[in-house]
Amino acid sequence: MDSISGRPVELIFYGGPIYSADASDSTYTGMAVSEGRIIALGESDAIRSLEQLQTRVVNLKGRSIIPGIVDSHNHLLTAGEILAEGILLFDLDSISALQTAIEEKARQLPPGRWLRGAGWIESQFAEWRLPTRQDLDQVAPEHPVILDRLFGMSVANSKALEAAGIDEEDPPGVRGRIDRDETGRPTGILRDGAQSLVYQAMPRPGEDEQLAAMTEYIATAGGEYIRYGITSVVDPGVTPMGMRAYQRAREANRLPLRVNMMPAWYGLRPEMHPELPGRVDHLGVYTGFGDAWLRLGALKMALDGGLGSRTAWMNHPFSDGTYSEIPLRLDRERLGHWMAQGHDAGWSIGVHCCGDRAQDEACRLFAQVIGARPERTHRHNIIHGYFPTDESLCLMAEHDVSVSLQPGFIWVEGDLYPTIVDEEMLKRFKPIKTYLQRGIRVVGNTDMTSAHYNPFWGIHSAVTRRTAQGLQLGTKEAVDRMEALKMFTINGADLTLEADEKGSLEKHKRADLVVLNDDFGAIPADGLRSLGVDMTVIGGRIVFEANSETGGG
Repeated sequence: MDSISGRPVELIFYGGPIYSADASDSTYTGMAVSEGRIIALGESDAIRSLEQLQTRVVNLKGRSIIPGIVDSHNHLLTAGEILAEGILLFDLDSISALQTAIEEKARQLPPGRWLRGAGWIESQFAEWRLPTRQDLDQVAPEHPVILDRLFGMSVANSKALEAAGIDEEDPPGVRGRIDRDETGRPTGILRDGAQSLVYQAMPRPGEDEQLAAMTEYIATAGGEYIRYGITSVVDPGVTPMGMRAYQRAREANRLPLRVNMMPAWYGLRPEMHPELPGRVDHLGVYTGFGDAWLRLGALKMALDGGLGSRTAWMNHPFSDGTYSEIPLRLDRERLGHWMAQGHDAGWSIGVHCCGDRAQDEACRLFAQVIGARPERTHRHNIIHGYFPTDESLCLMAEHDVSVSLQPGFIWVEGDLYPTIVDEEMLKRFKPIKTYLQRGIRVVGNTDMTSAHYNPFWGIHSAVTRRTAQGLQLGTKEAVDRMEALKMFTINGADLTLEADEKGSLEKHKRADLVVLNDDFGAIPADGLRSLGVDMTVIGGRIVFEANSETGGG
């Protein structure tokens, strides 16, 4: 062990397994931290010999340490708004329970105040149906209400629909779909781009007030995330206003964890400012600009919709013989041009692709762009990557295109899939093992608010591939827990070009780490879902303790 003479040792951990997530899957029982970085790893006795008068010594007593979670696709700003002002609806087991939650929240708000929620999916309800505007009207008749499904869909009540001008006729130019009953009246279900009609109708405060609110959302969500061991987040699709809010939070020391911002580019939302795409090659900055706390990540694009909402762009029809009728979210004829523009300017690019046809299209264009300028450092990635074809797998491996996927979708949405795709496709949904075997970088994340922000739910899903109702989605694509851990740590850091600084527990790296309440490597696979966090450390600073919360900053 190298000498550390003259260096203050602030933290020592000993007495439990420390899973490094390094290239060798090294495991230690002791670790020392100085000035925000790891300075020693080894056996407990050797590490304890480094103790100084001011050192805080933590006896793990058999508990384990893992690297800080890098949640590489998490809509932190949106989550912060829901956590601060709205309501989360994960795991409610019936529409009656949904109504109760909405009614209780509505009582806390003055009449006319908008109520926003997120996190529901019809397969979680005993009724096994979509909620309707009438369901919401019964419990919140005096409030406009919109509740986002896990992906690609929302339900709104009558007041919200009225505010958005949604009635018996579709508004001109609507992208997406407004579901209607047999009489032609809207049911309240809004698919894909149709959701934006309600979002645009929601009152917006002035810029200063909005920025102040967004800064609060950042602090709220970040403060909650560190309780779950998340030390870094990549927020995909951040608007210029959102980037200003993040910078304000950083300047005010109100950024509880590290953030990479993915600027919103083409295809994310119909109301996007038309001038933004034309600016990226003139900004003079690109992916990686910033510091250890706040950086620019990849550009975010979106090609299609989702599987559960039947808006994915597929090579073959869904099991009922239909294709998605909702338009693509960008002009695919111009996609290659935009990719080349971003790549040549030094940006990494992440493209949302759920359908296999969407992924094929994006991978072919990535190959062209990278082939034309191979000297550019990049971490281009397919976001979601549900059903890669052999062509896509070959192109991704050849051109170092990563996949950013969300194993937690198996749990929260997987029970719907047998009604959408055939059994063979079901078994290879999000084929993590295949991606890894083909040498493709697999990055795991939560995609909050499309799934819960608890990263251990996603790790559990990657290992077990079981849905909420016990359906098994192909054991051949399951990975072991150490592979899953790397997906949520070092691979996420690699995606943002920061693997030399964080993502694994190695000497000289930043001391971003999590003390769990159990042994990550020894508990049964089903126990992974219920793992808890006893301590979160970012840059050598304890930002959360289960029994003594010290806060972030």
